[in-house]
Amino acid sequence: MLVQLNKDFILFLFNRNSIALLSVDNDSTITLVNTITTSFDCGSISHMHDDTFLVCTLEDRRTVRTIDTHGKEGDIEHLRIPDKTYSIGKSACCYIPTSQAIVFSDEEQGTVYICGTMSGKGHEATDVKIPGPKGVCAGPLGTAFVCSSYTSIIQISQNGEVLKSHYIDMFYPRAVTVSKDGTRLVVATSTQGQKMIKLFRIE
Repeated sequence: MLVQLNKDFILFLFNRNSIALLSVDNDSTITLVNTITTSFDCGSISHMHDDTFLVCTLEDRRTVRTIDTHGKEGDIEHLRIPDKTYSIGKSACCYIPTSQAIVFSDEEQGTVYICGTMSGKGHEATDVKIPGPKGVCAGPLGTAFVCSSYTSIIQISQNGEVLKSHYIDMFYPRAVTVSKDGTRLVVATSTQGQKMIKLFRIE
């Protein structure tokens, strides 16, 4: 899993408890700067702010944690998400900067949780359009995009309301991100041993 920190650095989660900090030069040369070893297993990782990242853990009651580029780990309290552990591929999370909220998907529960990190308030999105939610990412104007188990990416509001369903020509999307200009979705899937990444225009 690859996450951009800024125009000069990216993070690469290359196994469950190792994260590589990589620099990218103007000529696209990639250099390893540092390898961060976590004390917990990571299921997914997304940028939070500055040099801090949000991590979904595996088989750990501390379901959502933070880690920075120096390896400092932290916890987030008062998140209104289930008190249980998750195996790989069963949860994902992202941070919404404009609302300072964390979006957390629980595939087995069929629910997306939106939790305010400052207010402690939370909302839940459960809709027939979001069966088995998987990957999530921040969208424009405080919204979030959620991978549905069907052939669609669902856009939800910070209150958990379904705003729009974006049809995609691929089955079982597992991860999603938005282009910098906000006009395209990059979607990844892995079914029957086949891995695929596609680019879709947001209508």
